[in-house]
Amino acid sequence: MATWKKDVVQALMNIGGIGTLEKIYGEVNRIRTKTLPPSWKAIIRRTLEQSSSDSEAFVKTNDDIFFSGQGIGNGTWGLREFIDHVPAPAFDIAEPANEKERKDVTISRIIRDNKIARSLKLLYKNKCQLCGHQLDLNNENYYSEAHHIKPLGMPHNGPDILENLIILCPNCHVKMDYGAIKLSFSIQGKHRINNEYITYHNSTIYKAN
Repeated sequence: MATWKKDVVQALMNIGGIGTLEKIYGEVNRIRTKTLPPSWKAIIRRTLEQSSSDSEAFVKTNDDIFFSGQGIGNGTWGLREFIDHVPAPAFDIAEPANEKERKDVTISRIIRDNKIARSLKLLYKNKCQLCGHQLDLNNENYYSEAHHIKPLGMPHNGPDILENLIILCPNCHVKMDYGAIKLSFSIQGKHRINNEYITYHNSTIYKAN
């Protein structure tokens, strides 16, 4: 027997595992055969929140099925089972313990592979936000990297938050690290980026020719 939860899960699966509320509404409307009640959109929101530990409305007796892609209230939801389908970085470069060991040609960055980064990779389907390239490893297994616009760690001390992240292909990621790309304030895309971090990158990281 079809339930709202089953329909929401099916809708998310149909749209790739993550999507805005508007996309979820549209897909549920398409697949649901019964006449929709006047409050159907509110029912869908409640269904998502009551089965997501990201929400204060989470019912602990429910399965933790959904995650909030950009934080509660921002209108993007996904299936938790899809998070593990996003390839994790194949390497982890940590900052050297001794700062004096760094050389000018060395790029040192802390890589976080957290739920925020993975949800963004799902949101953008591993497509680079700068060049649009989608790196296909094999059998439609795509790879991308989450980049902190204001870098983590010393001397930048950027925050590990959604508003400081963009999804990049490896080539653009290296260029960003080396200051070869100046960011445009129109890069907002499907999630909110704090202009403060774009300004920081352009004034501190970017090296004008």
